[in-house]
Amino acid sequence: MATGSVKAVVAALAGNMFVAAIKLIAFVLSGSGAMLSEAIHSAADTGNQILLLIGLRRGEREPDDRFPYGYGGERFIFGMLSAAGIFFIGSGITVYHGITSLLEPRLPQVTAVTFIVLAASFVIEGSVFLYVARGIALQRGELSFVRYVRERADPASVAILLEDGAAVLGLFIAAAGIGLADATGDPTWDAVASILVGCLLAAVAFYLAHENRELLLGRAVPEGIEDRLVEIIRRQPSVRDVRDVKTRQLTPEAFTLKAEITFDNEHLAKRIDQALTRDRALPPATLHDARRGSVLERIASVATDLIASEIAAIEAAVRAEVPQARHIDLEVAQHLLAELPGPASP
Repeated sequence: MATGSVKAVVAALAGNMFVAAIKLIAFVLSGSGAMLSEAIHSAADTGNQILLLIGLRRGEREPDDRFPYGYGGERFIFGMLSAAGIFFIGSGITVYHGITSLLEPRLPQVTAVTFIVLAASFVIEGSVFLYVARGIALQRGELSFVRYVRERADPASVAILLEDGAAVLGLFIAAAGIGLADATGDPTWDAVASILVGCLLAAVAFYLAHENRELLLGRAVPEGIEDRLVEIIRRQPSVRDVRDVKTRQLTPEAFTLKAEITFDNEHLAKRIDQALTRDRALPPATLHDARRGSVLERIASVATDLIASEIAAIEAAVRAEVPQARHIDLEVAQHLLAELPGPASP
């Protein structure tokens, strides 16, 4: 399981539960629409993180007869539910409240407590954001931070990164709206801030929904990895060609790979000859002897064992360099069989 993602979700959950509570208190004291938006934002984030945690826990279950590739897709299902929560609860209610505040303006009662709460929220949510960003940065390797987030990071970590990034930006918007409303005596600023926070949440929701949708549909492995998988297969001395390559991300830590390979006949012939030479039990018969059938059966046995061992060696080589390739399905091209005459018609 993605341990780093679980830690990120738990840290964000703890932080947002506390922040939602103090923001709600600040709203009750000030009546600010922007502060209510922030309280709703943090409450929605708390619910979303609970969904993400459930998805991560359910996704770690072992494969069984019903789901032989495991339950990793649960993470994406709950990720979709989380994105829907951000949009309908976080964004929807926030924008609705901002619009009603424009239609029925009411100046917020700003006190020092309001800005103390905003500052405390900034410290807590900013800390979670930096914690998640640092964890992703440590995993990205040679990829740029943005590309790693877009292509390879766990969706749960990405969700926390974007939610808390939006939370930090939303705090600036809320503070600006509250401050301008108090300084000018115009409550419109507070309402506009509320709407902007809602739009920010909608953008996050759409992005997360898009990413989880692609993973649920079976997105191919990130750019460059498929080429690397093909290169590893081609590197094997027994392989002449690779084609019809298909990949799919089951989770960020598990891929499936399907490919059709053409073996090098000369290489296989040498291996078969070596095996038959070492096999002293093979009777010294020619194809014209009475023992022709047993000789051919032995050759067929050696050939099939050899092909099986070559396929196992290819799979081992792929997994050694790309451990995420958990499920590998290699098909052998049947060009030679296609050229052989079929059974005689009765």
